[in-house]
Amino acid sequence: MRVCGVHISGSTANLAVVSPDDAGGIAYHPCHTRKIILEDEKSGDSLKAFLHAITAFAHENQVDSFCIKQRPSGGHRGAGGPSFKVEALVQLVPDVPSYFANPVALSKFAKTNVAGLPIGLQGYLVDAYRCGAFQLKKLGVI
Repeated sequence: MRVCGVHISGSTANLAVVSPDDAGGIAYHPCHTRKIILEDEKSGDSLKAFLHAITAFAHENQVDSFCIKQRPSGGHRGAGGPSFKVEALVQLVPDVPSYFANPVALSKFAKTNVAGLPIGLQGYLVDAYRCGAFQLKKLGVI
């Protein structure tokens, strides 16, 4: 089972693919594509291009599901409109279910250090990696 952790920042989806390894831990699969950007949130062609890109990414990397880090929808720390469009487009990938990870649960998961962090993981992919690892743990695969 391969899970793609997704951390959305503005109009960018940061992506990290993980799976269980033979030792009961987590294997990180570095991908050529690590982020997909929604170029113009008001353009239908841009939305279609993003959906095509994320669908192709899922197919090329044999992604079985996505796990998206939740963002606040209101208040002074609320996420903006483009990020919710990106979230919806990830959810629309055919035949690939999407799950959500609560930031508080992710923080607690990170403190247990069950997954650790793979050597060479870029800083902007840490939350995406943890989302994927969290989902594997939640599914009972690790």
